[in-house]
Amino acid sequence: MLTRSIRQSFRRNEGQALVLAALMVLVMSLAVLATVNIGHTVHERIRLQNTADAAAYSMAAMEARAFNFYAYANRTQVSHYVSAMMWQSLLSLIYSAEAFLTDLYGVMRTLNPCAGSPSGYWMFVCPLLQLVPIVGPLLRVVSSIMTLYRNTFLRGVQAAIRRTSGINPDEVIGGRIIPAHRILNGVMYFASQAVMLSASTHVVQSTQTVVNANDSNVDSMMSQLATGAYSQCLFSQAHSPHAGGSPLNPTSWKNPLGALDVTKRERDDPVARAKRSMGGITNATRYACDTASSGGLLECPQGFVTNRRLGDLLPIPDMLGFLKDFLSDGVDIDGVMQFGKIGQTRMLSSTFPNARTLRAGQGPGNNGRNYIRDWNDNLNPWGMMAQGDNLGSDDPYWLNLGPAEEGSGRFKIDNPLACTKDDDYWKCFGDNRRGKGDNNRARLPYRHMMKTSIWALNDVDSGRRRGGLHWRVNYSNFDRRWGGYVKPEGREGRYGIHETEICVVRIGDCRLHASVYAANVRPVQDGNHRWPGLVPFMHFEPGQLGSVCNPAANANMRQAAPRTADFNQPSTWVALNKSPDQVINRENADGAGSNAPALLNTQGKVSFAFSPESEGLEMMNNRKKFLGMVEGLNVISRGQAYYHRPGNWAEQPNFFNPYWRPRLASVYQGRHSLPALGGMLDALPGPLRGITPKIVTH
Repeated sequence: MLTRSIRQSFRRNEGQALVLAALMVLVMSLAVLATVNIGHTVHERIRLQNTADAAAYSMAAMEARAFNFYAYANRTQVSHYVSAMMWQSLLSLIYSAEAFLTDLYGVMRTLNPCAGSPSGYWMFVCPLLQLVPIVGPLLRVVSSIMTLYRNTFLRGVQAAIRRTSGINPDEVIGGRIIPAHRILNGVMYFASQAVMLSASTHVVQSTQTVVNANDSNVDSMMSQLATGAYSQCLFSQAHSPHAGGSPLNPTSWKNPLGALDVTKRERDDPVARAKRSMGGITNATRYACDTASSGGLLECPQGFVTNRRLGDLLPIPDMLGFLKDFLSDGVDIDGVMQFGKIGQTRMLSSTFPNARTLRAGQGPGNNGRNYIRDWNDNLNPWGMMAQGDNLGSDDPYWLNLGPAEEGSGRFKIDNPLACTKDDDYWKCFGDNRRGKGDNNRARLPYRHMMKTSIWALNDVDSGRRRGGLHWRVNYSNFDRRWGGYVKPEGREGRYGIHETEICVVRIGDCRLHASVYAANVRPVQDGNHRWPGLVPFMHFEPGQLGSVCNPAANANMRQAAPRTADFNQPSTWVALNKSPDQVINRENADGAGSNAPALLNTQGKVSFAFSPESEGLEMMNNRKKFLGMVEGLNVISRGQAYYHRPGNWAEQPNFFNPYWRPRLASVYQGRHSLPALGGMLDALPGPLRGITPKIVTH
């Protein structure tokens, strides 16, 4: 009976499905666990990539903020330079007014040789003229007016601006206020230096801060240090070491109270290029508004730097606009009257000018060289892009009454109230050299007009005596410690009048002499106009140091960085690694989930056997390695600080406009900014080269 029951039980089929079900449950369990692990790994991969993107973007944003700060600081420097030019313009106008008012008295003194104590044959003629019924009283009235003008008005103006009065605007403005603007610019450069060093430090340190904020379970310090150091190098490369210094080159850091080398002026010299950018923008900023269309200098004070014509200087109402235009355009009636006034202030280049060219020249008139209105900087290729090594202001005027001369040689009549452009300037009212030395090539009609002008010079161009050169009235009882001081001749010297005797009528020999009384305007070095040069500033150079970061490389100033190098706009690189143990996220500190339960045990391994040989299943993601070395998850991201003015993609990156922005950029497109990598990928054979962008998709 028992035997039969056993035989029957072997013939039954009811329990076979249980074995298959158990195997199926095992397979499904393994599939669920694998799906959970894959999903968790994909989630961690996306999370890690987002963390790297956030770190790269954060570094790029910090760099962009630093660059925008440079732009605001540089713009502030420009405004300070323009303000310094306005002060020097005011100073130039003050001493031009002094010379003009002195010349007015000189005109009256020349017209009335009987005033005061006449000399020569006028000692005999003037008493006789006093006896003439109409002429005598007229001469006495004119003499009284001249004496009143000289002793009250002219002496008051002269006393107000001379050292003896205690005001001395030349010393206050030229020696203190204008240099103070350079100190303010030094403060701005110091602030830019602080931002530069702070941003450079944070490019390395902030990566871990951002990573911790996004994923506290990542600890790939070595890769962060490597990419952070390289990003810091790219950030440093974007700074021109020749203008303001770069963060990784302490020897390039400048003295905030110093100046850029004024001896650098070659076309491709990096210091000269930086100076021309600041000098050119500063000169261009002088034209902030149009005085003609805005109602004059009262409504457009910026135009005071570039336009000091008489019609704009005087407060003439709109209803007398014709008079304003008449005075601004000047009077030019040939043989009757010539009168005009101009004025301009401008930054200039090294050696254009220097003290020697300003005061010296050919001929007895000392035809100094005025560079303020040169459209081509002495025919050098950079045109109006002056370097800011010197600062010049002029306010020349000219006054001629009647024809200058008639005849020539031994038969000549010379008018003491008018000068030709070739006459010696010290016997003329104002500056008579308009058009002198002009030619078809240069077209520089004001190249020799120096009365009156102020030239703030650097220590190299000023020569043995520091302090620039000032064309101003020299008095007989004034400060003789000036370099180049010339004492006026004649009886009116204490009023700044220089007396010159000329031959009025020449028929063979001189038949009639007359004295010309003109303002004794001479070039002196009074020590009040020292201009060391431009203060250092942060500068961006698209051609700086080539395409791959190499702090030891030399600047290639003849070849700009190409598009493949992002025109030297810095990239920020972040490479992160998450080890298999970190991928598990056991502590789940960030609340992003953990797959620790799905691993079944701490080793993440399951072993089972259906035969004498055991099989195993590894749940840990520890078999995939980056380049065969680093296991776990690996990501790379690139950010970039880039320049873009809205609506103008063609504008070159610079540190003068605050249009720097951060962005995430393609890793593959930035391959050329990584050492050797870009060249290696480009050197691959055609088929392989096409695969690379399909693999590197981020």
